[in-house]
Amino acid sequence: MRYIRKTRLYRLCFSIFLFSHIFIVYAEENSSSNDMSEETIRGLVKPQKKTVISSEIPAKIINIPFKDGEAFKQGDLLIKFDCSLYYAQLASANAEHEARLKRYENNKELLSFAATSNIEVELSKAEMKKAEAEVQVANLRVKRCSIKAPYSGRIIDVLANEYESVDMEVELLSILNDKQLEIELIVPSKWLGWLSKGEAFEFLVDETSQKYPAKISRIGAVVDPVSQTIRVIGLFDTPSEDILSGMSGTAFFNSIH
Repeated sequence: MRYIRKTRLYRLCFSIFLFSHIFIVYAEENSSSNDMSEETIRGLVKPQKKTVISSEIPAKIINIPFKDGEAFKQGDLLIKFDCSLYYAQLASANAEHEARLKRYENNKELLSFAATSNIEVELSKAEMKKAEAEVQVANLRVKRCSIKAPYSGRIIDVLANEYESVDMEVELLSILNDKQLEIELIVPSKWLGWLSKGEAFEFLVDETSQKYPAKISRIGAVVDPVSQTIRVIGLFDTPSEDILSGMSGTAFFNSIH
């Protein structure tokens, strides 16, 4: 009888121990799963490089090879001006510089024979330097007679027309680098407790209904005190031809609290 009681007691203790162990394991697993949660935020696809090209000289446009939406490569001609006047000015400046240079050299030779004064030599030297500067200015105008692409990309908008005469600082073209796109996110500042540079996330683009892997590349330097948000920039792991600047979507993060 005493043996049976001890056996029942041992079984009861073992059952309690087993139940306690199962409960602890379940609680730990449930706790760890609660620590990991998915956070979402809206985002906008933007180009890393976007440029409005303006005229640097007053001239007539004679060629705009690319139209809206067309792709170009770095170094391609984007705008060409009629620069007949500027080429003539360059030729005139070169001739003037040559004349001033000869006068300066002649005065130096005369000075060696005491046939002129130091002042005349210095004045002719200054005139030669001024003519040299005029050549540099004329060369600079000629170089600005054509505008080449600073990087590869696409035309956003053509803002001028061929055979149109434009002044300086008139906007001509709007371009972007469509191969280097970034994702702009405005996230709650409290995310800074777990969000850091290099953080992986997925970006679901509304227009394509597809998710693309990305990583955080930059975190803003200032928190907006009113909205308690901060600007964050992400980059796609692999560029996709399907994604265009201006598309929007939702970023999915696995945050740990």
